[in-house]
Amino acid sequence: MNVGEDKGKIVSDLIAEVKPETMVELGGYIGYSCLLFGEAVRKAGGKRYFSLERNPEFAAVISSLVDLAGLGDIVKVIVGSSDVSIHRLYKSGALKHIDLMFLDHYKPAYTTDLKLCEELGLVTPGSVLAADNVIKPGNPPYLEYVRSTCEQKRQASKGNSVNGVDARFEDRTAKQYASREGEAKLDETRTGNPNLKYESKLINSWEPTGVPVSPLIKGPRSTLMCDRTVSRLLVA
Repeated sequence: MNVGEDKGKIVSDLIAEVKPETMVELGGYIGYSCLLFGEAVRKAGGKRYFSLERNPEFAAVISSLVDLAGLGDIVKVIVGSSDVSIHRLYKSGALKHIDLMFLDHYKPAYTTDLKLCEELGLVTPGSVLAADNVIKPGNPPYLEYVRSTCEQKRQASKGNSVNGVDARFEDRTAKQYASREGEAKLDETRTGNPNLKYESKLINSWEPTGVPVSPLIKGPRSTLMCDRTVSRLLVA
């Protein structure tokens, strides 16, 4: 569940290129990516790195490591479900724009959380997304969304879903956290901003075990990495 050296370098290089003032991480686990990317954001001249982690025990570990690493001035760990945390940060004024977002949390929530950020105006042309695990275990709804034209997104019909979780996900992915956190319930009414277009790139990478995965996408730019994508937002 940690990004590992290979994937970590891909995103760290992306941070050095984009120089985000504000970066958001969805899914912090126990802090490997938070420490690595938080330090990279600091070196790039950034001001804030938000690590959103649903599990309070994992979040406590991240917070402790952040303090030990001396990153408390730039990294803020937010506990709670990703959509609720995004809403809360937005309403409080703490989060006004996302320059770079790393998605590595509950896979079915990639698309609904991205659409939420679009609706709130947090993701705009110039924003960059880096999404992990889009090929293995796979994330068809996310890839379809960031690769669609504006017209295709406007005409898209709501697909098959259970509690907002797209039926294309295998049970193993859809119910990944069910035993610990209960059945997922995502907001399938989200439409995002269909006027935003992404340029996506798939990047080959490897799991920390050394097993090759599949490419990364860049968003508004969007980035897909073998398991990850990078997407860049181009136009509104």
